[in-house]
Amino acid sequence: MRILALVPGGTGEQLLFFPTLDTLKQQYPNAEIDVVVEPRAMASYRVCLSVNRVLKFDFNDRNSLADFGNLLGTIRDREYDAAILTQPRQSLKILLWLSGIPLRVSFGNQNNFLLTESIEFDPQEYAAVANHSLLAPFQILKPCPPIKVNLPKGDLDWAASEQKRLGLPKSGFILLNCGALANYPADSWAEIATDIQAKLPDLSIVAIDSVNNAELLEKLAARVPNLLIASPTDVGKLAALIATANLFICAEGDAMQFGVAVGTALVAILSAATSAKVFLPIAEKRVKYVQAIAGQSLKDIPPQTVLAKIWES
Repeated sequence: MRILALVPGGTGEQLLFFPTLDTLKQQYPNAEIDVVVEPRAMASYRVCLSVNRVLKFDFNDRNSLADFGNLLGTIRDREYDAAILTQPRQSLKILLWLSGIPLRVSFGNQNNFLLTESIEFDPQEYAAVANHSLLAPFQILKPCPPIKVNLPKGDLDWAASEQKRLGLPKSGFILLNCGALANYPADSWAEIATDIQAKLPDLSIVAIDSVNNAELLEKLAARVPNLLIASPTDVGKLAALIATANLFICAEGDAMQFGVAVGTALVAILSAATSAKVFLPIAEKRVKYVQAIAGQSLKDIPPQTVLAKIWES
């Protein structure tokens, strides 16, 4: 059997689809499972063992008929038996209909002739569980498993060497993913970090050096004594670093889903527009979050609110 999944979105959206891919692979161990994802999300599959091929297509670009034609040709050449579409965009449903794939599954009502099977979408459901419901037409009714990632040995070795380079003690460390300066202010991060240092002096504070946060880290380092900086160069190393932390504190974004996937205790800082129950498994005790109230931005969340959640028993 050959199965194709079209998964628009970034790295976070891919991780929220991993349980569906893992269940498919468990149910059909000999199946060839391919995914079509945006260029920005292709690296996600470095830590997924359930996929055979990762195909690139920029769903959000202003694609021409030729672009869709090229993708259609690739899909037809592979002669897939089934296709799953996580976002039921009309253009993609037409694409799958033209492909002639026998089983075409997505969210929507039952009256859409472009699909062979439509699943009702609950916008308030945890996204991983909602995605997993797309497996019903495959006669798979198992509960959705947690998000898991495969950590290559090379990435685990890098995380170990990075801890050694930073001189981290055996007692462990707390990892911060601060995001860009526009998301959550350096002063707020500094207050969080210094409070942790005062209460847990045996634990080091490590901040992740990522895209567009150089200015924030510079300000943070000036405020937080002995702050350490780690620089993972790909998603595998990022996931391995998060997995070795005692606690991961992060602003909303892709890294948050890696925190969910590796099982590290997590405190997420969410904007008012981000639904915690859609993007986080809030039933898990290790997963905590704070959220801006309606009308406020993420940066308006007081650091004292974050600290209260960290120290909450």
